[in-house]
Amino acid sequence: SILSLAEPAHPTLEDQSGFVSAKVIMAMNVALLFSAICYLVMAFAPHDFLARLGRRAAQFGAIAGAAALLLRWHESYLLGEEYGHAPVSNLYEVFVLLFVITVGIFLALERRHRAQAVGAFLMPLVAAGVFFLIWMDSIGAGDIKPLVPALQSYWMKIHVPMNFIGYGAFAVACAFGIGYLVRERLERTHPDARLLKALPTLDTLDQLMYKAVAIGFPAFTLATILGAAWAAEAWGGYWSWDPKETWALIVWLVYGAWLHMRITHGWRGHALAWWAVGGFLVTLFCFLGVNMYLSGLHSYGRLA
Repeated sequence: SILSLAEPAHPTLEDQSGFVSAKVIMAMNVALLFSAICYLVMAFAPHDFLARLGRRAAQFGAIAGAAALLLRWHESYLLGEEYGHAPVSNLYEVFVLLFVITVGIFLALERRHRAQAVGAFLMPLVAAGVFFLIWMDSIGAGDIKPLVPALQSYWMKIHVPMNFIGYGAFAVACAFGIGYLVRERLERTHPDARLLKALPTLDTLDQLMYKAVAIGFPAFTLATILGAAWAAEAWGGYWSWDPKETWALIVWLVYGAWLHMRITHGWRGHALAWWAVGGFLVTLFCFLGVNMYLSGLHSYGRLA
């Protein structure tokens, strides 16, 4: 098969240099960084060619990331049947998953509503994540490692991807929120700005922000429920106020309240745009800050 042609002769936990997935991830990194540059340049010099180039690079990056995860899954079994697992077990792997999901959701929404210019606000966030991923790889965090006992469960294949659909959608909502705030300010202070011609209307940005949250919140809710079921099986209790669980609850409350204020109280625009930006900062701490700075039952998600 094609996969067997790319397999290293005798892979080991200590020497994984022959694995193809690492090279594909590097291609993903280059594509996503190039996409970010295209979108940023387009913000200052709007042009359809730059929009298409940025979109194609982002598409290639997302496809490469998905392919790398599948390859990595296959490669984990090459190390030994006991090491084989879905590639969602550590911070390095879930960063790749996050890129794939975030870019996929953004491309699906921006293509239908011609919101390419919002890529100037989203893709730099992705690019920052890419640099973090490169740093993790440089310290050896990119190697495939055996699963800790708590992760040796079928729940991992369901709970983690659903969680990151939520994270990715909230990142996209943040980008649309930033786009809303930028357009709102430009309309007031620089009505002749070229970026205004590229950005969607305030109403469209508001709707896209809502759609992104509406994608993320149900996924994150399901992930939380699945996580509780997994916790009951692994640790004997549905909830233990572990730092990760506590911050996940905070994230859920933030976006649940966001939807409540929009649907029930009719909030729109400026306030919810700021809320989406602030909510993403809370989400970022739940994802990264808790993993890096707080210890608990989820400590296996740390860099070490």
